[in-house]
Amino acid sequence: MNLRLSSFAVFIICLVSSCSTKEKDEVQTVRYPNQDAPLALLMREMFEDMEEIKASIADGVAIKSYVEKHKQLLTATPTDAAVKTEQFNGMGMAYLANLKQLEEGNESDQLENYKALVSTCLACHSNYCPGPIKRINLLKLD
Repeated sequence: MNLRLSSFAVFIICLVSSCSTKEKDEVQTVRYPNQDAPLALLMREMFEDMEEIKASIADGVAIKSYVEKHKQLLTATPTDAAVKTEQFNGMGMAYLANLKQLEEGNESDQLENYKALVSTCLACHSNYCPGPIKRINLLKLD
């Protein structure tokens, strides 16, 4: 009887541990809920570009040009087509104007121009797709 009870206990333990492992494998955090939308993919690249710009400014290094690449934000397909409004396009144009000002401006104005660029990102994301705001705040420079 003891052998039978021990075998049953081992079986239950194996069953429980295999179920909990399966649950852990099935539960995944969704980091990028809009991963397939071209605009969402572009926005992730734009964030990485902004990290490079931030590092360049902090290190006193010349900034690469991103205007041509970032212009795609006006034409890239969003997850939700309703996002592409006149307001979205206006904010996109403001972002591109600030990016151009940063890239072509005087070195003495770089920090202020960069801050304006980050502010443009935050303003747009306050109206559209607020999820990345916490991450965009990481781009701020003092």
